[in-house]
Amino acid sequence: MDKDNQASFNEVMLFVRNEVSQFIDAHPGEVFSAFAFDCNIWEGVELNLCLTTQGYLNEILHYYQTGARKDYYQTDEGILSLKYNTGDWKYQCFSSMNCVEDEDYRYFDTNDKQEKYQYWMNLLAQVMNEFLQTPEYAAIPKLLDFKVLVYDHDEDPESSELRLTVFGDRPAFRLN
Repeated sequence: MDKDNQASFNEVMLFVRNEVSQFIDAHPGEVFSAFAFDCNIWEGVELNLCLTTQGYLNEILHYYQTGARKDYYQTDEGILSLKYNTGDWKYQCFSSMNCVEDEDYRYFDTNDKQEKYQYWMNLLAQVMNEFLQTPEYAAIPKLLDFKVLVYDHDEDPESSELRLTVFGDRPAFRLN
């Protein structure tokens, strides 16, 4: 952490690379369908790493399609909302870090809180974009239509697509 108790780009990248590498080593034989930075920016700039598998998504989809809101989960909208909701993923928050040490939650008690929010979302999107070029990302066993997301806990997953496609129109960035 720097003098302002903020993690640098390099510290965040190192955290992501190390944690993903350890996680993949601990889960041999699994093939993943998506990886996300599920963030809670307003609380210590919390970065939660999440992975899921298509098999698990199929199981949870079946559960929802036979439940009280089964009609909704039969629609494309319902299926996509489930597919990209990290709260329903197999490995939600398998590792977390706070990018800002802010025990009193004063970091955002300023006039520039929206600028700080945008700064962190942009920085985390840059980390994800560059992570895609690392050996640790290459080592993730992935489906062909593997997706990556970067979004705040209070945003819709579609905001991730808008944020990441700034770096290029990669298939991993496009939600379908």
